[in-house]
Amino acid sequence: MLSQTKKQQNHRLSTLQSLYISFLLFILTKTRTSFSFLHTTSTHHRHYHRRRHHHHIAVKNSITSRLISTPRLRKMSSIPPPSDSHSKESKQQCKLVDIGINLTHRALIKHWQEVIQRAINVGVTKILLTGTSLKSSHQNLKLAHEWNTKQGTNLFCTVGVHPHDAKHFVTPATTTDGNFKKDETDARTTIDEMKDLLQNNPFAIAVGECGLDYNRNFSTRTDQITAFTEQVRLACELQMPLFIHEREAHENLVQVLDKVEDEFGKLPPVVIHCFTGNLNEAQVYLSKGYYIGFTGTICKKERGAHLRELLPHVPLDKIMVETDAPFMGFQKTKYGRFSEPAHVVGVAEEISKCHGISFEEVCKQTTKNAL
Repeated sequence: MLSQTKKQQNHRLSTLQSLYISFLLFILTKTRTSFSFLHTTSTHHRHYHRRRHHHHIAVKNSITSRLISTPRLRKMSSIPPPSDSHSKESKQQCKLVDIGINLTHRALIKHWQEVIQRAINVGVTKILLTGTSLKSSHQNLKLAHEWNTKQGTNLFCTVGVHPHDAKHFVTPATTTDGNFKKDETDARTTIDEMKDLLQNNPFAIAVGECGLDYNRNFSTRTDQITAFTEQVRLACELQMPLFIHEREAHENLVQVLDKVEDEFGKLPPVVIHCFTGNLNEAQVYLSKGYYIGFTGTICKKERGAHLRELLPHVPLDKIMVETDAPFMGFQKTKYGRFSEPAHVVGVAEEISKCHGISFEEVCKQTTKNAL
C-alpha cells in the first residue's frame, strides 16, 4: 500500500514537474514574444523619429529656400535674384542722369556723400552739380573732385551765376554804344573767373545756372540781362552747353538767346532747366531745338497738373530729368520734404505715365539726351 502511495506521489510530482516545465516554457515564450515586440516597437519608434527628423530637415530646407528666394534675403545670402526685366530690382538698374542739384545747399551739404550714394544705389549714375555763383562753382568742383577720385566718375559741374546773384556780376566797362569792352583799369571780371574754371577743370562741363528770373527780382532786370548775355557769349566762345533758368521772363530770355545766336551764328546745346511754363513757351523752346528739364513738380497733384498735360507734346528726345535738389520736393524724407537726386527715379516714372511708354525707355532716352 505504501508502495502504491509512493507511486501515486511520484506520478503527481512528475505531473507537477511537467506542468511547471510547461508553465516555464509558456512564460519564456511569452517573454520572448514580448521582448521581440518591444524591440520591434523600439525599432519602429527610432525609424519613425528618424523619418520625422529627415522630414523636419526637408521642410526646414524648403522654407529656407523660399525665404532666400525673396529679394532681400537673397541679397543677404549672396544668391543672385532671377532675371526679371519688370522687377523693381531691374528698374533700379536703369541708368539715369540728374541734370541739376544744389549740393552745396545747407539741406544737403552736411550729408552730401550719403545723398550721392543713395542716388547711385537706385541707378542715378551721373549727377550735375549746378553752380549759382563763383563761390558755389568752386565748392562744387571741389566736391566733384573729392568724390570722383575716390568713388568713381559720377559728379560733374556747371559754372555760372544765377540771376539772383547777377547784382554781383563783374562786367567789363560798357561803352556808349552799349557794347562790352574791358577797360585796362577794370579788375578781373566774373567771365575771366568762369573761363578759368571751365577750361581748367575736367569735371566742369556746362555754363550756368544762368538766365532771367522776373518772379523774385533779387537782382535788377538790367543786371540780370547783362550777366545772362555775357554768360551766353562765353558758352558760344567755348562751345559748351548752356544750363538756363527762366521764371516769368520767357520773352526777354528768348530775345537774349536770339541776339547772341545772331552774333555767333549758332548756339551750343541749350537746356531750359526746371521748366514750369506753359505749352506755348515749351513749343517755342522746342522750335529752337532746346532741351527741356522736368523736376519733381510734375509729380505734385495740383502744381504739376498743367505740366502733366503738356508733357505728351514734348518729344522724349528733347526731355531731360532732374530734381533741382533740395528744391521741388515731392517725397517726404527723414530730413523733411526736401528732394534729393535719388528721387529723379520718380520723375522718370511720371514721364513714362504721361507718355504712355515704359520706364526703361524713358531712362534710356533721357540719359542719351543728357550725355
